[in-house]
Amino acid sequence: MSIEIDLGDQVAIVSGGGSGIGEATVKTLARAGARVGIAEIDLAAAERVAKEVESEGGVALPLAVDVGSVDSVDEGIRILKAELGPVRIVVNNAAGWSVAKFMDTALEDIERTYRVTVFGAMNVCRATIPDMSDGGGGRIVNIISDAGRVGEPFMTVYSGAKSSLVGFTRALAKELGRKKINVNGVSPGTTKTPPAVKFIEQMGGEEKLVRLYPLGRLGLPQDIANGVLFMASPLAEFVTGQILSVSGGYTTV
Repeated sequence: MSIEIDLGDQVAIVSGGGSGIGEATVKTLARAGARVGIAEIDLAAAERVAKEVESEGGVALPLAVDVGSVDSVDEGIRILKAELGPVRIVVNNAAGWSVAKFMDTALEDIERTYRVTVFGAMNVCRATIPDMSDGGGGRIVNIISDAGRVGEPFMTVYSGAKSSLVGFTRALAKELGRKKINVNGVSPGTTKTPPAVKFIEQMGGEEKLVRLYPLGRLGLPQDIANGVLFMASPLAEFVTGQILSVSGGYTTV
């Protein structure tokens, strides 16, 4: 027996939706019936993804948004609300990261990682929670990282930022539960996206790294998008404050 997930024409927003995990998530939510705002600092990438969604019969709106800027986020949400309606599903996927030893990481890279990854998620939540509260509820899905759960060499700053999102997710879930807003995280292991190439190389290449994964391969963006779809769907109605690792068994906590 198959289960078909229908998001019922709800409005969603995906930050960093122009490539990789974000792109796969946009397309997956759209195929399930959501109308999706693509919040991207790279507007051309968002426009490309939106055209591909529309070619499949879906609805997507590209938005030029810097999630690290409160004003930029507020303006993007204003446009999305005017065009498609109030947001009911939030996916905080945008992240900054650098692959380097901690003492070799420039201060500006540390600041950018936290501004985009942590404050970016908070900015989007602050801009969308009021409408979800007034509208009877919603779903917030934060893309964490197993780096934030167990730590990764050469990604100390990124690991710290993603760990901050774990605490934020769990606390916000308790705060918003009475408003019927579910807050969860989906936590990828190493996923084959363009930004991950340098990390994979520094860990000795894919053939070596994959030995750490019991299921015998690295993650693909669609693997993560499938986890997001579950958390955004009615199937997860009684799930909140949880972090779902989608990592082929690399992390089992």
